[in-house]
Amino acid sequence: MRKAFKRAAALTAAAALSAGLLAGCGGSAASTSTAGTSGSATGTDSGEITTLTWYMSINPVAADTQKVIDKLNEYTREKIGVEIDYKVIANPDYKEKMPNLINAGEYFDICFTSNWTTDYLQFVGKDAFLDITEMLPEHAKETYDFIPEAVWDAVKVNGSIYGVPSYKEMGWQGGIVYNSDMAEEYGIDMTQVKSIEDYTKVLETVAAKSKEAGKDVVGVSGLTNAWPMAAPYESLTGNQKLPAAAAVSEFDNFKDMADQEVFNQYASEEYMNYCKTVRAWNKAGYLGGDPVNYDSDIANRDNDFNNGALFSYFIQYAPGAAESMTASSGHGVGFVPLMDPVFETSSAMGGLLAISSASEHPDKALEFINLLNTDEYVGTLIRHGIEGEHYTAVGDTQVDKTMGGTLTENGYDYTYGWQFGTPFNQKWDISYPDNIEQLFEDYNNAAIISPHNGFTFDGVPVETQVAALTNAISEYAPSLETGSVDPEEYIPKFLDALEKNGAAQLLEEVNNQLTAFQSAQ
Repeated sequence: MRKAFKRAAALTAAAALSAGLLAGCGGSAASTSTAGTSGSATGTDSGEITTLTWYMSINPVAADTQKVIDKLNEYTREKIGVEIDYKVIANPDYKEKMPNLINAGEYFDICFTSNWTTDYLQFVGKDAFLDITEMLPEHAKETYDFIPEAVWDAVKVNGSIYGVPSYKEMGWQGGIVYNSDMAEEYGIDMTQVKSIEDYTKVLETVAAKSKEAGKDVVGVSGLTNAWPMAAPYESLTGNQKLPAAAAVSEFDNFKDMADQEVFNQYASEEYMNYCKTVRAWNKAGYLGGDPVNYDSDIANRDNDFNNGALFSYFIQYAPGAAESMTASSGHGVGFVPLMDPVFETSSAMGGLLAISSASEHPDKALEFINLLNTDEYVGTLIRHGIEGEHYTAVGDTQVDKTMGGTLTENGYDYTYGWQFGTPFNQKWDISYPDNIEQLFEDYNNAAIISPHNGFTFDGVPVETQVAALTNAISEYAPSLETGSVDPEEYIPKFLDALEKNGAAQLLEEVNNQLTAFQSAQ
């Protein structure tokens, strides 16, 4: 079923995209037998081995990393005539060190880049990364073919591609994870929840039933991230919190903004309605005593959820998360989507592998990236380590990092491992359901492509305004979006602060850049 799913998804990719949907992501991974065939895999014929320097950001750095890389090199030397000089840096340090290395002219062949560390757009602008547009079909054909066109469009800069994105779930989907055992005990039918407003009845029931049982259960948390889920929009700056949005017609909202292609989402009827709804929840005591601080303490939230002191929280969801959480929480976990997935330009910027413009071996670097994305042995090794030492195989498609419960710390495990490329070329950890790739296929087929996919905003002309607006949003939004203050009183103050700190200038700049982008299409 797994291989058939991959073949079928690959064949349907073009048709799905033409219909405005996404091809099933399970169609991504070619089998081991085909990996590397698009590039020159004859390095070993002449006995020549190319060494590639790969800088990688991941957290934490596993103790047995070098053992795994040594094993990887045994395989890649034979497969494509390449070995890796792997320079892995923990995420917090990488964010500072890698830009410094690039700026100092340090040699590398491949590096991890994104919109949150070693900024992709910034270093493309500095000519640090190689334009691989023409090379992809020759040296990474399988990877180029299975990643949907919408994803490649999202990472293009002035029409060219400078990095291979990690192809996983398409975009983001907001919703609510909840304690399904508690829901069943309290007689709550979560299938009836389709919107934020629908959730009021659920919270009423949780509050009443838990008090009857002598418990003090917080109904829901995570509200500081919930507003874009209540009324989804396309963020045109790549930052959902900044006031520059566009309506996504499939969601059928922001009709009061219909005459504006770019608008301030905080000035909408939807924002007022959302804040009123959560204000009522707060006043009714469904959110605990201090929802702003409670939302920020993730460890405490997770502990309360696992222990039954918290019923639910808002989350940006990925397929299989509920099943994985069930395995670790000690109770059943369900998920209620509040929206279909939406794919924006920023969705593809979460992680890419780029080749240095100074690389002496760009063809080999791209062949190796292709292997990371298409070879099941490589995909499993780089995520789970060495069979028999870091995991045991479970059937043909799964691994057990506990080795039958004998290990708690195994020295190497990155489970999902999206940082290395697409996760669909691995044997999956047993914490994921057997049908995980089908779940991804369903998710991606449901994804909506944002109307301005491929547009990237250059914030430099308004960086002063962006900084001031960020401060104003930090001052007002958390209290409003957790119902801690009266929206009728505080939204006008919020909008006034946004205007005084440059909202109009930001909207104008976004609109001008968007017009130029559209003209160039």
